[in-house]
Amino acid sequence: MPEPHPGVATIDAFMNAEKRLLGADGPLVWRPGRSIYERILRLPIEINGELLGQSLFITGFPRERQLKFRIGIIFPPAICRIDYAANERHPNSLARPLDYVPASVRGPHYHSWRANRRFFSAPTTPIKLHNAEPLPTPGRSFDAVLRWFCNDTRIELPANHTVELPLRETLL
Repeated sequence: MPEPHPGVATIDAFMNAEKRLLGADGPLVWRPGRSIYERILRLPIEINGELLGQSLFITGFPRERQLKFRIGIIFPPAICRIDYAANERHPNSLARPLDYVPASVRGPHYHSWRANRRFFSAPTTPIKLHNAEPLPTPGRSFDAVLRWFCNDTRIELPANHTVELPLRETLL
């Protein structure tokens, strides 16, 4: 088996470190996403009083009828992500049984770093998050899932945070 890229140890250390989310308790600026159906929010992540370029991103879908969003960490590249969508299906890599993930996942799921770290090959190459696991506690609200994600990734979320999904843009 090939040796993991040296950047894996750096990301492992980042994921194990206590982190703080900055800007989550103030006014938020949602920006257009990759399509007209998305809005994106990026908030910087601080470690030991330093900003090193990592951020938490949230993608909202204000035209969707059902609750749908994504939450993840950009190192860069993106190293983990929650996809919260009721009917989304994600097939997993079956290359290694040691990944401990099911063949596929339906509904809200989590592309954790631990399930995808073996795919990391270079710091400048975006990794494809091949593997997903069912979201352990999917919750019924955006806030509950955001709090769970921040807890799992060791990010301190301010108690008085103002992070909410963008308002719906359609009435039907």
